[in-house]
Amino acid sequence: MTQFLTLLKLEFMNSAPKNRVKGHVFSKLFKILVYILFICAIGGGLLYVFNSIIDICISSDLEQEFIVYYACLVQLVQLFFGLSLTTKTLFFNTDSDIMKLPLNGKMIFFAKITYLFIYEFIFSTFLTLPVFILFGVKTIQSTMFYVMLLPNAIFFPIIPFLVGVLLSVPAMYVVGFLKNKFVVMLFLYILFVAVGFTLYTYALKFIMEILNTNDISSILQTQVIMDIKFISNILYLPLLFKNSLLLYRFWPSAIINITIVLVLFVVVMYFANQAYLKILLSNVENDTNAYKHKSQIKDRKIARALFFREFVTIFRSVNYSFQYLTIIITTPLMVFFSSQIASSIGVGQVGQGILPGITILVLLMFLSMGTSFAATSITREGGNFFHTKIIPVSFTKQIVVKFLLYVIVSVPSILISCLVLSFAGFLSYQSSMLIALAVCLIIIGSISSSILLDIRKPQFMFLDGKEVTNTNANINTSISIGFLIAILMGIGAIVVSMFVSISAIYLVLYGFGVPYCLIEVFRLFFKLEKRYRSIEA
Repeated sequence: MTQFLTLLKLEFMNSAPKNRVKGHVFSKLFKILVYILFICAIGGGLLYVFNSIIDICISSDLEQEFIVYYACLVQLVQLFFGLSLTTKTLFFNTDSDIMKLPLNGKMIFFAKITYLFIYEFIFSTFLTLPVFILFGVKTIQSTMFYVMLLPNAIFFPIIPFLVGVLLSVPAMYVVGFLKNKFVVMLFLYILFVAVGFTLYTYALKFIMEILNTNDISSILQTQVIMDIKFISNILYLPLLFKNSLLLYRFWPSAIINITIVLVLFVVVMYFANQAYLKILLSNVENDTNAYKHKSQIKDRKIARALFFREFVTIFRSVNYSFQYLTIIITTPLMVFFSSQIASSIGVGQVGQGILPGITILVLLMFLSMGTSFAATSITREGGNFFHTKIIPVSFTKQIVVKFLLYVIVSVPSILISCLVLSFAGFLSYQSSMLIALAVCLIIIGSISSSILLDIRKPQFMFLDGKEVTNTNANINTSISIGFLIAILMGIGAIVVSMFVSISAIYLVLYGFGVPYCLIEVFRLFFKLEKRYRSIEA
């Protein structure tokens, strides 16, 4: 038992960020408070949406079906996102020092899946309890509903968790096969983000049309309601959860649920006994043989060499290339669908000014997420940071290369987004180009600000050549500033168009964008050599 608890503690310690920069107690408390407020704001917004959805279900006699569909949605989300964490923790997050200790594979496996289940249980509880409590209040459920809610919430994530553990084995082999095929993986990431955002947009458009017309009967007709009820009876696992929660056929549902859990648990234990340690040792032994291509030394000019070095640093890692490219590449698609929704729903109520306002809001918001990776410009050097200090190249030139690295992907993304809106007829060519130029200025300012954040307070999370896979304070600050600017500029543009004129939008944009860009670029390069020289890793 002592070994198990020690291994479990080690899992939590390894998952915690390893920052060398330690902030003051008040600074840490403030960050925790900000995170709590952010989570509460997101939770409050979701509860507001589900409040309207539950009202619709009540008026359409779909209360029980709401439980089934929501339970199915949460289990799919848990399975999908939990699968990634499970695969990484069980197979790719191995500590070679542990393998030298007199421990059996079953003990390591138990510690890892316990750590995983704790995380997934918290995640599942956060998604289910508030919504189902709201459902109980709205539908005036009895006391037994709330009594049964707690044991069902505890039992609820077990089945998708065990299924995720079993699916992690083929997922591990797929990830291992694609491990160094960065172009393929990047393409799949981009495709996934694009498809996900497309589905999200159509769902949002559907909900907005319902709320806008305030007439659910035109969409949820009798046949549609019958189809929804029929499909809910096919979703077997969520249906068992609904029966247990509402005490309907409780014992048959409970026995079937427990039987499924026991069968899955036996299969998982068989895998732990027979195969886990072998796979773990195989991964550790093969980890050093990932790259077999012999690189050649080539003479390059200083600027080309620096750019080449930065691109190699980014594209050697799927995590880095995903952060660097995926959001920026898919931004035109996001802007197009957002404008389509605004055009079909918002123009009649707000006016034509909503289109440039939404364009500015979405562009700045998503590009802020894309360019926030600039806040790791120094951090991701890791243990190689000292190279940047000893090579015979000025620090200013090195930072200019890092700066241009983000400009050459973000500026084309902005231009393409605005041209797409122009060709689709949402904006005139002149308006789209004015918006593109203004957004370019703001994004250049944001890139400068993000790099400066990392120069002033570099968050070296790993110093042994590993990747920076977790967000840090600089990335969070960069995204927060970007979102604040996006909201102020986007909402400000809509308000100005309503009370002044559409042409006044560009005065606001350039009135902020030009000085912001100039000030942030100046702040980045002013006394840069001195600031960079003072960095210690």
